[in-house]
Amino acid sequence: MIEKLKSNQLLAGFAMLLTIGFFTQAMGLPSFGSKEAALECQGTVRQNATISQDNLAKLIQVKTGDSKDTIRKLLKDPYCALPKISIRAGMQTEREAYRLASDALEKSISQTYIVVSYEGDQYLGYKFWIR
Repeated sequence: MIEKLKSNQLLAGFAMLLTIGFFTQAMGLPSFGSKEAALECQGTVRQNATISQDNLAKLIQVKTGDSKDTIRKLLKDPYCALPKISIRAGMQTEREAYRLASDALEKSISQTYIVVSYEGDQYLGYKFWIR
């Protein structure tokens, strides 16, 4: 006879799964790629290249599928280019990292980047990367 799980047992099981997830992320075990590999700059690194919060707000409003030129006119030169990756079979995804400008950022140890992705001439989207 199968006994019904009590709510405390369900809560304990959920807490265990959550703990394993946090541990896996903290240890840098593969999940959606290594965080260190995510910001391996290639070519020129522009130490002073940043984007303002105003430009970030404008980027958020850009639609997926817009042209690469539209994004580059908005954001200017990236902090650096990242290695190309393959998200879909037969397609190479280009990625560029932009450092977010902020007074608090300059004083902190961590740095926040916006990673912008393109497939061909089309803008795919962005994600935040905190180092």
